[in-house]
This record gives sequence, C-alpha cells and structure tokens, in this order.
Amino acid sequence: MSDTQRTTIRARSAADVVALIPFLLGFHPADSLVLLAIEDTSGRIRVAARLDLPSADTPAASIDAALQRIIAALDEVRGASVVLAGYGPVERVEPILTVAGEALHAAGITIRTALRIADGRFWCLRCTDPVTCPPDGIPFEVATNPAAAAAVYAGLVALPDREALAATLAPVTGPARQRMTAATVAACGLLADVLDAAHTDSPGRAGSAVHADGDGADEDPDAVLDSRLGRALQAAARTYLTQVQARYRAGRPADDEHAATLTVLLDLPSLWEFAARATNGEAWQLQMWSDLVRRAESAFTAPAATLLALSALQAGHGPLAAIAVDRALAADPQDRFAQLLDRAIAAGINPDTVTALLSPAP
Repeated sequence: MSDTQRTTIRARSAADVVALIPFLLGFHPADSLVLLAIEDTSGRIRVAARLDLPSADTPAASIDAALQRIIAALDEVRGASVVLAGYGPVERVEPILTVAGEALHAAGITIRTALRIADGRFWCLRCTDPVTCPPDGIPFEVATNPAAAAAVYAGLVALPDREALAATLAPVTGPARQRMTAATVAACGLLADVLDAAHTDSPGRAGSAVHADGDGADEDPDAVLDSRLGRALQAAARTYLTQVQARYRAGRPADDEHAATLTVLLDLPSLWEFAARATNGEAWQLQMWSDLVRRAESAFTAPAATLLALSALQAGHGPLAAIAVDRALAADPQDRFAQLLDRAIAAGINPDTVTALLSPAP
C-alpha cells in the first residue's frame, strides 16, 4: 500500500498507543508481548510484532530466538525506537520485558517506553512519578479513546482475540460448501478438457493427449502451457482474474461459479504470479482473497491463501498474514511459497519489502 493510501491516525499519549494496539494487530492481545517500532522523525509505526508470553517451562533459547527474529526486522527500520507492551500479570510480564529490553539494548535499539497492560489499566514501567504514573495504574477505555475511534472510522477492526481473527477465514459449511464443491468439480472438468487439448497441441506432440499407459506422467507441463492453446488458456485466465477483481472492487463478491473457477485457475503458476504482482494491500483485495480462502475447496486453498498473506503483509496486517499462511500450509504442506512466507513472517519482513519484491523489474 502506498503512503498516500495509508490512513493517518495520531497517537498523542500512552493511552492512545495502548488503545491502538488491538487495531494494529487485528485483535485484542492477551498474555502477549507487543513491540512497536516507531520512526523518530515521522512518528510512523513501521513494525508491529507480537509474541506469546513465555511460560515457566519455555526454554530461554526459544525466547531469545523469537526476539532475535523481531530485532532483525527492527534493524531494517532506521531511525526508529521501540514501545514495549506486555499484556498480563506482573509476574509474567516483567521478566520478558527485562529480557526484551536487554536484547534491544544490545542491538543498539532505543526503547521509547515499556508498558504493562491488564484489566483495563496500564503501567508505564519507567515512570517513577506517583502523580502521573500512579502505582495502581492508569485506567483506559478503548471504546471511548479518540485514537481508537479514528481507527474504527478508518475501517480498522479489533476482534476479541486471535482465535476470532482465525475464525474469519474458517471454511464455509452447509449449503454454501455444497454449492462450491459442485462448482469446483465443474471447473476442474472444464480445465482438464482444455489442458487435454493443449497437451495434444503442445510442441512436438501429436495424436492423443493420453499416453499408451493411460497416465501421461512423462509429459512436461511447461510444454503443455507453452502450446498455442496453453498460451490462450493463460491469457484467458488473466482476463478472468481481472473480471473477478472488478466485481470485488465494486463490492460485489463473486458467485459460486466464478469463485470456484478462479480458485481452480490459480493452480496455473503463471496466473498466481500475475495475481501476486497485482497485490497491494487495498481493502477490497483483503476482502476478495479472504472470501476465496473461505470458499475454496481444500485442494485449491493454498494459492488463494498465499495471495491473502501477501495482501495482508502489504496492508501491514501481520497477524492476518500469519493466519493465511497457516491455512495455506494446512491445505498443502509442500507449497513452497507458503513455506517461504512462513519463514519471512517469522523473520519480521516488513510491507515495503514485500512490495519491492513483487514489483516487476524495470
């Protein structure tokens, strides 16, 4: 998403920052450590990362590895300092805040402030003034906070917890699933017919598309798609994608036939790459790919889920991106791009890097 497309919401106090964190994550965190990297000159939040609070039996090496992954991402943001926010009881929050603070200090990263949040109150842990930072904490209410109100007005959502965010991508069930199953079977049959014809038309190939042994296993799929009909299929698939995108851009979700056909066509590597280069984190794209992830049959979920993850990363919505990658890997553990995204998210890749990687070479 370009800077001109980003909504500007100003946080003028610690209470504003605390109220905005759920909207940055997409859900209200609990038992969590949140790190916000904020540019010192512009005040722009460049990275919002979250870790589960470690339990008593969590290995120290695991905690350090998680922090180092985030610090690696923070290192890419020059001229930024960090807000640390721990959610939970003092006996669980203060130890991880200490460990995180030491790791950031060792990396040369400045800490703006360290907060603990629990039960509708927050504590500024570096503040010793009992008037401005009372021992029993400072009460806050997200529902009445002006920064949170601005976030809601901008269309940002803070769900109750991470499980609620994951539920927004749960597969459709009942009659909706039955309709999508039937539409997907029909789309697969149509694509198989076209590929069979392209197989016959592929360079150096004559006669039936099926080998004598009946499986055609030694046919090069790239050769099939490089045939006259294969190239026509890929061009038609790009047109189809553009038409479906226009529907979602206008606020009209695709019907079952169009949705199923697109999820099947996205199995074509060239169409997935074409769609990936067109992702930019706009709200309609998040809605489109989320809808298709929910409606896709399991065998065709991974392409739509990885495209949702790309859009979410570019929108700065890391938690949604992580959940989308989880859906992709659950559907296809061998999906190489889902595996790559999983590692990139763990390393704290930022939206600007994603956009640069997807931009066509000059």
